[in-house]
Amino acid sequence: MEKIPTAEEFLEDNLSNPTKGWSEKKRLIEFAKLHVEAALKSADLRAENEIPEGFWEDVDDKDFIINSYPLDNIK
Repeated sequence: MEKIPTAEEFLEDNLSNPTKGWSEKKRLIEFAKLHVEAALKSADLRAENEIPEGFWEDVDDKDFIINSYPLDNIK
């Protein structure tokens, strides 16, 4: 899994790259999205490895963990 930046790293990178031109609000939203995505991916991978074989065959939406929290909710 790729390294997710800390708040300090994210801010330093964003402030050192003026071409992004993000407002404080936009920075907070993008940082939160990075961490929510990483958490959902981690939970999904963990579930794949720990849930008994055959369980996923009965699940209609195999991406239900990844899709459990819409990133559009982060505003």
